[in-house]
Amino acid sequence: MKPYLLLCFYLLACTGQLHAAPEHRVALVIGNNDYQNIVKLEKAVNDANAVAAELRKVGFEVQSLNNVGQKKMNQAINDFVQRVSGGGVGVFFFAGHGLQINNQNFLVPVDMDTPRDSADVADQAISVPILQDKLADAKARYTLLVLDACRNNPLPKKAGRSIGSTRGLAMTNSPSGQTVLFSAGANQEALDSLGSNDKSPNGLFTREFLPMISQPGVSSTEALKKTRSMVIQKAKSVGHEQQPAIYDQTDGDFYFVPGPAPAQTMAAAPPGAAGGTTMVVQAVDPKAVELSFWDSIKDSKQAEDYQDYLSKYPNGQFAPLATRRIAAMSQTVSRSSDAVPTLAMASSPPPTAASSGPSMASKLEEQGKMNNLKVSDLRATKRDNLLRIQAEITNISSGNQQLYYRFKWLDRDGFTVWEDEPWKPMIVYGNQKQVINVVSPTFKATDFRLQLQSPDNTAN
Repeated sequence: MKPYLLLCFYLLACTGQLHAAPEHRVALVIGNNDYQNIVKLEKAVNDANAVAAELRKVGFEVQSLNNVGQKKMNQAINDFVQRVSGGGVGVFFFAGHGLQINNQNFLVPVDMDTPRDSADVADQAISVPILQDKLADAKARYTLLVLDACRNNPLPKKAGRSIGSTRGLAMTNSPSGQTVLFSAGANQEALDSLGSNDKSPNGLFTREFLPMISQPGVSSTEALKKTRSMVIQKAKSVGHEQQPAIYDQTDGDFYFVPGPAPAQTMAAAPPGAAGGTTMVVQAVDPKAVELSFWDSIKDSKQAEDYQDYLSKYPNGQFAPLATRRIAAMSQTVSRSSDAVPTLAMASSPPPTAASSGPSMASKLEEQGKMNNLKVSDLRATKRDNLLRIQAEITNISSGNQQLYYRFKWLDRDGFTVWEDEPWKPMIVYGNQKQVINVVSPTFKATDFRLQLQSPDNTAN
């Protein structure tokens, strides 16, 4: 567990704010667009990728999957349940189609056939109550389920026993220690777009919810209330009813980012102003947040903790020290069975004879030559029997560049141990860097290849 994560979870008890015990924070984020047998969506994958990126920024170990079928969804859920078991903290986010059948909610994988009756849905879709039961049995300390579904009902109005005749998702009962956030209320549909002129890459709920994740001192309940107000207002502007809902069975509140909420102080109103006072909002000091981050990792023996600091604060006051510590740690390569050698940086000199680590070039598969983008750093470690990869992508041009990437997971003999992943999009801004963080989907993966392509590539 990364040391700085110890600062990232608070509970607000009825009598005051209490610090929770150190927690392992993990997240599973799924976005499904490319449905094979029912209507496709446009923004679910964008929503999931955006949420995954924000959760990584606030300290979650995130597994992000796009356009996955039933088998892979179940495998990922079971892995997520295992990782959050025994007192962990977990967030599950799903963007895609959802259904309610007989007052039970189901999440729809991309390979679901058009069902003939309600039994078909139960056989092919992911049951939300079963997911909740698994998390309850795992005795996670706290879990948050965010369901940005059903954007529209993908099933015919008449199919078997009236499947598809009910809109949206049903109310739910949350087991103890769980909070469920719905992007729309019971029997409502969540909007994917506000109309033909809506150019946002995200659905209505997600675009309003995203800024709440990284705001210090805002609980999930407060985040939903703030999000709800904006969603209701914008949905009404296009003649639609959408009211995000929360079902909570916890003793306190969950915070994505700890720290005091923006304080409200009273100041004298200007002469002649209506009323006697005016509200002044005092912002959280970002330097104090950075200092807390650094204090939590300053004694760490893990290079990736310092890399996480540099990713979040590339020009921070401790950036030179973090860089030196990473360099010092990279000189000693662990040869134990529970570690993978740190990969060489592209800007490093050629490895000496004493170096046994694989080269970065051997781990990359570029689809054509990347002219403006390059992999400036690539690191692999193994923790909890899973590979953890961090790749730094640098844009050497002044313009924004589109990148598509995916990982190929291999065993020690170079054979594929996981099905091909979909290409994931990323924007790398001009003269900036972006970091890709992934965890292997299976313990069988002992090696990998990072596949890259960009519209600006030229043929090899």
